Formats: sequence, structure tokens, C-alpha cells
Amino acid sequence: MHPSIPLLLLAFIASPVFGDTQPAVADTEKNYHCDGYARTGFIHTKLRAVETQSATAIAGKIGCGYRLNTYVSAYVAGYGSLDMGLNPHNDANVHPDFFNAKKDSYLMLGEAFLTLEYEGFSARLGRQIFESPHIDSDDIRMVPNLVEAYLVDYQLNDELKLGAGFIRQMAGWENGVNQSHFVPIGEAFGGRNSGAWLSWLNYEQERFEANAWLYIIPNHLAITYADIQYQDQLTQDIAYSVGLQYDFGHSIGEARLGQFKAHTFGVIGTLSAKGLTFTAAYNKNFGKTGALTSAGAGPFFSAMEDQTLDMATGKEAQSYLLGLDYSINDALNIGMAYGEVNARDKSDYQVQEINYYLTYHLNDRFNMEIIYAAVDDKNSTEDMDQLRAIFTYQF
Repeated sequence: MHPSIPLLLLAFIASPVFGDTQPAVADTEKNYHCDGYARTGFIHTKLRAVETQSATAIAGKIGCGYRLNTYVSAYVAGYGSLDMGLNPHNDANVHPDFFNAKKDSYLMLGEAFLTLEYEGFSARLGRQIFESPHIDSDDIRMVPNLVEAYLVDYQLNDELKLGAGFIRQMAGWENGVNQSHFVPIGEAFGGRNSGAWLSWLNYEQERFEANAWLYIIPNHLAITYADIQYQDQLTQDIAYSVGLQYDFGHSIGEARLGQFKAHTFGVIGTLSAKGLTFTAAYNKNFGKTGALTSAGAGPFFSAMEDQTLDMATGKEAQSYLLGLDYSINDALNIGMAYGEVNARDKSDYQVQEINYYLTYHLNDRFNMEIIYAAVDDKNSTEDMDQLRAIFTYQF
């Protein structure tokens, strides 16, 4: 997870359920449009005194949408990641996050969906980008996480939205099997063949927002997630936000992920003035097992670039994050974050991490992210340093 995500996590959770790709008419005189991105990236990970992995790639997406009429539109997009010939000859030294399971280049049909709209109803059916607390795109590599899903959303009034659906498969860099193929959600979570049933509710006013989610992954997990957020101005120059979250999950049926019973609470607060934002976040798991896993970045406020609460072994794990972000101008941000994840018995798990990052966004077209993460495992000599740089041009 990108370290600036906790700084903006309240806004992320409040984002639309469906992803950013919309087969809307770009020109009112036309009923079609095309879009995409070109991207290049570099990642270098060093496990001190053990091994070094790195990768360089170029990637892209080309998609086109067509609106049949007021109620029906379609969208199709291809994704790919290409080895430019600059990577190590030994596959053991090639970082796996940019390529398929064989560490090779690939192309795939990543999105192919119909959108149906009528009054307050909206349905999206097929391969698509999807955002939710436990299943999300986490677009910080060459290709985002993508799902095959069948989802219905209903805008009840100006404040209240609800929906339900079924997610069958997942592709992308965090599907746990092969990012160039769609595999069942159960496998993406680390289990076996299964899809996921889910429903959600979103309530939003000017300064206040609340979200609730229910996931049922048969023979794996049942998950209930909820959060509330509030933001306001203290003065004309000083703004703040606060948020609370609760995550509860337990194994069901054949328990293909093993036995889970997790209760996780979280709190986050930000204070901003004159371009400077301070963030503090804390998560605590009170369950009989560790915090719940995710297919994606996960929902926890205190997540860092590498470490998240669900990585901790041992009971009653906790994690915290302290972050400082400075907006130099409307396009350029720099920042740092420090955090720790530990179990009640720190000999079971205690890992500290510090992130430094720079982001640049120009005219909603060019985006740059550069981040360095240093991970210190207090119970091991295999500490990690990682540098990641992603440059994207959207068209």
C-alpha cells in the first residue's frame, strides 16, 4: 500500500464502489470514447544479506466504450506489462510484482462489462475495476487488481446508496496466483475455488459519511466491515478529519483459510494547515486469531507501503502510523510515515517501517510516485529496503 493512502483513506473508503473507468460519452455528439494509460515503473527490493530482486517494465491500457442508448453502454479494455530487456538474466533476481507467474511479459483482456442504468439503479456486469474495503484495485504496480463481478447499485436519495452483487474472479498483481489470469476470489484470498457475495450501504452528508459492508465467501470467510468519517474546518486555514472503523470476520463452512475469528478496531485523525498534513492512525485486533486478510490493499487505517496489520502472527496484534505530508503546490507532494506492527508478545511479531515518498500529479494526465521503504524486523536479520517508482500518462 502507498504510504500516502492512510493520509487520504477517509476519502478512499468514501469513493464510488465501481472503479473510475466509466463508459460515458466523452463528446455529446458521439456515443463512443476511448481512453487508457502508458506507464513505466521500477522496483528494487533488498533483503539484507539474503537476496536482491528488481524489475523494470513498461505497461499500458487501451479501452473503448460505446453507449447504445440512455440505459445501456459497454466498455472493453486490454492491459499489458512488457519486459524491456533491462531485467536480471536470472529469474530468481527478477521482482515478481510486474510480470506473470513465469516472470514474463503478458497481455490480457482486463475489462469487459455492460453498464445498465435506469433512474436510481445502476448495474455493472463483467470484468471491471472495483473498490471496497477487502477487495480493491490497489493500483500501485503495472496493472491494477481487476475483478469479474455482477453488481447492482441503487441511489435511494441524495444521502443514501446501497447495493449488492457477486464477485466471481480476480486478476492483477495481488491475486496470489498469476496476475495475468482471472482466478476465483477464494484463491485470491489464499484458499480454494469460491466467489464472493457482498452487499454495501453508503450514507453521506456534507461533512459526515458512514459505510457498511458484508462479504460472504462460501467455505472461507464471513466479513462485516463498518466505518464512519467526519471532516470540518477549525478555521479558514486549519482543517481536520477523524474516522473510526470496525472489522469482524470468522471462518465458515470448510474454513479453507483455516480458523478465523477476528475483531479489529481502528481510529485515524488528520490535521492540515497551509499545505502541511499530520496523520495519526491506530488499529487493534481483539480476536482469537490475527486480523483478516484481503484481496488488495486492505481496509486498515495504519497500513504502510509494506506492512499491514493482517501480516502479524500472534494474538491481539496492533499497529500504528504517524505521517507528515507537505503539498509544495497543487501538483507536488512530499512526505514520510513511520509505523509499527506487533503482536501482544513481541517475540512473535514486531516489525517497524519508515516510508519516504514524493508524488507529482499534473492536469489529471501525468502522475509520478516515488517511494522508499525501510522495514526493520526486530525478530530477524532479514530486514528489507525497497524503492519503487511509477510514472503514468493517462489519455
